[in-house]
Amino acid sequence: MNSKSKSLLALVLAIAIATTGCSSQWINIALQDMPVLTQMALNIATLAATLASGNQASTADVAVIQNISAQASRDLNLLQTLYNEYKANPSASTRLKIQNVISDLNQNLPASLEAAHISSATLTARVTAAVNLILTTVNSFASLIPQSTIPQATPATSQKTKVSLPRPTDLKRQWNQQVCVPTGDAGFDEALNMCAIK
Repeated sequence: MNSKSKSLLALVLAIAIATTGCSSQWINIALQDMPVLTQMALNIATLAATLASGNQASTADVAVIQNISAQASRDLNLLQTLYNEYKANPSASTRLKIQNVISDLNQNLPASLEAAHISSATLTARVTAAVNLILTTVNSFASLIPQSTIPQATPATSQKTKVSLPRPTDLKRQWNQQVCVPTGDAGFDEALNMCAIK
């Protein structure tokens, strides 16, 4: 009887999540946030290029940082395309593609960052903060993606409806506070002025 009760509860939770508009809420907010996330990814490369022009970063550091930026930009553009596709025609196959892109982002960006061996600790901290902000935001959307199978009745399932989705203004503020805050190094800080998102 206990397993039947759990199955029934899981079914009720799945129906409740599907009917509360949660899926349309996450997709709409994701689509609003994607341009900001893509700008963040592009600004990682801008930051590296500006630092290189002021001799604040080595050409090797710039190359690996631009690679991280390009990879994030590609995946975020693909994700935005898939979000638009899902909003126009929600399907399990598009949902799976979205989940796969998010999984790729979660695996590839940290791996690229770890393999980068950036020589400047300050630059490493800023690029890491940028990557973490992008991944945290993308994962907040992933946590609300409707599942194709009935979820198990667990505390994680009930928490799905409590996830706070960021807004573009929140993302910009977080970016500017975490990535573009002055360091006290005049050459580095001049480059940081170029990375701020307004």
